[in-house]
Amino acid sequence: MTATQDIAAHSSATETVLHLHRAANAVRQHVEQVVLRPRQLTWTGFVVLRTVAAARRMETRHVAEQAGISKATLTGVVDTLSGRGLVRRSDHPDDGRLVVLQLTRKGQRLIRELLPESQSEEVFALSYLEPAQLAVVTTALRGMIAHLERPR
Repeated sequence: MTATQDIAAHSSATETVLHLHRAANAVRQHVEQVVLRPRQLTWTGFVVLRTVAAARRMETRHVAEQAGISKATLTGVVDTLSGRGLVRRSDHPDDGRLVVLQLTRKGQRLIRELLPESQSEEVFALSYLEPAQLAVVTTALRGMIAHLERPR
């Protein structure tokens, strides 16, 4: 690869990452504005609710990992969700040092309402793509994630 090709490749990669980031943020902001804000919920709070709902019960360290947030951030989010009666903390049955989260009935009702609404807005956000284009984008993103998760 020549120096000119190398510069062009870096510039193209940088531009792609910039657009990827902006697109992800635009979808996030749209869903927050239309679905979450009317219920006084943040994107991070929604992700935590969705993560815990999928597992039914989950250790906090795994929730933080799957939600892509720090344990410190999770603590603040869970404080808020718990204060609203959406999430319950309990001691791990086998290790008292660990904390397990689960949704309350109120949290379960809320996530059942939110999921179809958020999915509908996600469909709207991507509705300009033809199904074949959407499949290509999805495949490319999965490939990029797999590439980055492999050891170098």
